[in-house]
Amino acid sequence: MTEELFKITEFAKIANTNRKTLQYYDEIGLFSPAYVAENGYRYYSLLQLDQLALIAVLRDLGLPLREIKQYQECGSAEELGHLLEAQSREIDRCMELLRLRKAMLTSVLEENRSFQQYGGKGFQILKWEDMWFSRLLPEGRKPPFVVNYLTDGLQTGLFIGDGEQFLYQKRTDGEICAPAGKYLCLYDLSANATLQWLTETMEAMNRYAAENGFRLDGCFYAEFNDIILAKNESQQLFPRMIRSRLL
Repeated sequence: MTEELFKITEFAKIANTNRKTLQYYDEIGLFSPAYVAENGYRYYSLLQLDQLALIAVLRDLGLPLREIKQYQECGSAEELGHLLEAQSREIDRCMELLRLRKAMLTSVLEENRSFQQYGGKGFQILKWEDMWFSRLLPEGRKPPFVVNYLTDGLQTGLFIGDGEQFLYQKRTDGEICAPAGKYLCLYDLSANATLQWLTETMEAMNRYAAENGFRLDGCFYAEFNDIILAKNESQQLFPRMIRSRLL
């Protein structure tokens, strides 16, 4: 009985793929036709469907074509096991990366909602949970120093209080904690602000607190998009929010 052969377009339809994919697989030596006529026409057999299905499954698992070809050339179950184990580790890595991206996206969305709700509306008293952070500038490090909230992490800021001043980045595993409680907050989307602006804002916050019969703990947290510390140690801030806890 003569084996029935199918032209590339016919076989692609049967295999639920397309002719360009079959042509490419043939070019790289991954999956070749059962017969090539003198005129160059490719013909495939139904017996090849199983081999093509295996390639499709391994592709769905994320294995690169070069590794699938590597397995086909040796046909070793042990080699396949190594490839699959390596791919499993790669998937774990990608899942962790996606988890971090999702957390970052969630934080960006929450920040943006806050700006829409509170931005440009003056001083407001808001409740905040514990905020952990670690220092961005090690002791002894001098400017210049550039931070960007997308590349260096969200919720980066400047701490002023308790006789010290340093850059920080909010982190759940940070070493220092700003305790939960009610904070006097000012959301500001200014495109450019100097340290003088920051100083004046903190003084205004203290006056506002005194006028309304409450005290601040003296620690100020200035969140920002970006900060640049030039060689002359002047600072340019792009603020998002300044806050200080109520006693």
